[in-house]
Amino acid sequence: MISNMIRFPSSLFDDLDEMFFNFPAGVSRVRRERGYPPINMGVTDRSVEIYVFLPGMKLEDIDVSLEKNLLSISGKREREEIEGEESTIYREERFKGSFKRVVTLPDDVDPEKTEAVYKDGVLHISVAKRSEAQPRKITIKA
Repeated sequence: MISNMIRFPSSLFDDLDEMFFNFPAGVSRVRRERGYPPINMGVTDRSVEIYVFLPGMKLEDIDVSLEKNLLSISGKREREEIEGEESTIYREERFKGSFKRVVTLPDDVDPEKTEAVYKDGVLHISVAKRSEAQPRKITIKA
């Protein structure tokens, strides 16, 4: 037991959470804290780039909206049934059901200049910054 705690300390906490808080099978404490779907976000001189990881989702099941500087990503993933006469699920780690993530963008974005592309399970959203917020070169006079 002690050797398992040293090698895999998070699994001990997951087991305790399931024992005391009665999470559904396969749902861990870590997933609850992070949220779904996972998002990477970065800023360039000209835009804000957001990558939303939605493997296996259909385009028609995803909704994206942007109001002022709040980006909202929502959708629904249906449960995939295991084929067979009588099947028993022992562990289920893939998220199913409805989700919604709201991300606050910087104030200098231009909602009118937003592009979204969904390819290979990754939703890439690019929100341009306003032209007055973009850096510009200033010439120095002698």
